[in-house]
Amino acid sequence: MNSVFYNKPNCPIHTPQVKIKKMKIGNRNIGESFSTYVIAEAGINHNGSLDLAKKLVDAAVDAGAHAVKFQKRDLPSLYPEDMLLHPEKYEQSFQYMLPLLQRFELSEEDYVNLRAYAEEKPIDFICTPFDIKSAKLIYEAGIHAFKIASADLTNYPLLDFVASKDLPIIISTGMSYKDEIKKTVHFLNERRAEFAILHCRSAYPVWPRDVNLKMINWLKQFNKPVGYSGHDIGLIIPLVAASMGACIIEKHLTLDPTMEGTDHKISLDPYSFKRLVRDIEIADQAMGHEKRFLLRGEVVNREVFGKSLAASEDIPKGSVITEDKIAIRGPGKGLPTSRQDELVGKRANRHIHKNSLFYEDDLEEDQNDELLEPSRLSFKSKWGLITRFSDFEDIIAYDPEIIEIHLAEKDFGTKFIPTKKYEQELIVHAPEYIHEELMNLCSFDEDLRKKSVALVQETIILARELAPFFKGTPKIVAHPGAMSMKEKLNKSQLREALLKSVSEIDHNGVELLLENMPPYPWFFGGEWKGNYFMAAEEIVSICKETGLNIVFDLSHAAMYCNAKDLDLYKYIETVLPFTRHLHLADAYGLDGEGVQFGEGDIDLDKVMPVFSSYRGSWVPEIWRGHLNNGRGFLKAISILAQYIK
Repeated sequence: MNSVFYNKPNCPIHTPQVKIKKMKIGNRNIGESFSTYVIAEAGINHNGSLDLAKKLVDAAVDAGAHAVKFQKRDLPSLYPEDMLLHPEKYEQSFQYMLPLLQRFELSEEDYVNLRAYAEEKPIDFICTPFDIKSAKLIYEAGIHAFKIASADLTNYPLLDFVASKDLPIIISTGMSYKDEIKKTVHFLNERRAEFAILHCRSAYPVWPRDVNLKMINWLKQFNKPVGYSGHDIGLIIPLVAASMGACIIEKHLTLDPTMEGTDHKISLDPYSFKRLVRDIEIADQAMGHEKRFLLRGEVVNREVFGKSLAASEDIPKGSVITEDKIAIRGPGKGLPTSRQDELVGKRANRHIHKNSLFYEDDLEEDQNDELLEPSRLSFKSKWGLITRFSDFEDIIAYDPEIIEIHLAEKDFGTKFIPTKKYEQELIVHAPEYIHEELMNLCSFDEDLRKKSVALVQETIILARELAPFFKGTPKIVAHPGAMSMKEKLNKSQLREALLKSVSEIDHNGVELLLENMPPYPWFFGGEWKGNYFMAAEEIVSICKETGLNIVFDLSHAAMYCNAKDLDLYKYIETVLPFTRHLHLADAYGLDGEGVQFGEGDIDLDKVMPVFSSYRGSWVPEIWRGHLNNGRGFLKAISILAQYIK
């Protein structure tokens, strides 16, 4: 042991600024920007029974907890022999507690068996050691993290031992003064330990008036993940703590609150614990983040009810835009009315027809040639643009290598006849709607499933008719579906329905591609729930069984990874071997789909290198990117160019 060790508690209370705002336990990142990490504190609620301890592990897994935690003591190391043999000679608290601890302590062999039992469970295994001997045992057993009880906040020999290991530490701060907390934080920082700090009140139970959750804010000064260890009764206080930024919630779990023991009465039964996990997940979603963004429904309403700046008369290119040439018109798809002063005095960089909307680019008198002419850029892969029949000639004039036609159901009644043979490869995106219903190849409704198959088949027939006018074999993009308004659908049934639908589609002469789905898509002006073809393993399984490949939608994948706290880079690595076409756009949160790059959460510097060997086709799929002659698409291409040129 270091010879100056025992002088460390007297160190200055100034804490070194070690700016580590997150930590990792198992495979999960923990910090304010990640979902709340919920620990089911089993403690000694097994009452000394290995069988009950295993049932507590199962209950924690079933509740959806991220970790289950037990305690380990070597009582002879902690208390004098006489106190253990004759607790009746001591104060009443010792007379009650020590016999319980002796009866409820699992043996070393039991503990190793318990750890082995939990090994294959989808849950992290944490333990609180109350002495160094126990810390050695649990470390060798293979725990994921050490938990230090409030009573050991100033137990520097124990802290020194756990800090010397390669595991994260969670430390509670109950029954401690602020100066003691500061000194311990300094102590652990000196040892470069990875740790989190939990606010705690070490009373059993603690009443709401005494919880003092504002200590969570005080603890944030140390730039460590902060959490809450609750000895309160019920669900409300942990939920409030999570909403205040507690990124770890620890709550006691029992199989039966009426059992003998000190902790059962302040513990949640399995049903209540499952509710707590569910409600914390909802609270996490509701908290969001400080970045302001508009919901898809808000954007739609803004466009329908909002106003834009529009031309009150024809404005020739090069002429000055004066106030009398500007009118206020709906819809709200153009330059906001609040920016009129910026527009007045600018020279028109294009011919603007009467009643046409002004756009952001009209504030720039000189257009960027590289942005306007992506055909001048050189890409390793094949770039393309999205079009509809109505603007086909305008979009194809940019000379992309790929043209992706997005169909609406009504387009089948509009005979689109190409005027010549084009140099582009053709991709046709099947419609998303069938009259007042969603196209759904996974539908349990057999009538809707058959209509969806027929819609994809009609898309294929159209693509075959167009194929002679384009290069290569046409690709068909189809959504698998599997959406619902609220209910969670059975994945195995969805898989069976999708396989059946694919087997009924005749895709000779074209290449049929399924598109990965988002977790919360917007349809008919409302948010739906995705149920299938989102997880990488689901996609790979379907591709292997059917021989089909996919359109990989980056925005959809990012939102799914946000929802499941997954690494987007690893997700892409998994599905890329089955990817033949890319839809590229940024995304934010769980439902912020198809936004311009730089306006969402995707770190392009991190994820784009995974596409370095990709040589297939891609298009920017920016929502409303087709407006102003595809200006949003072109801007996305200019951003992507630095990664895939």
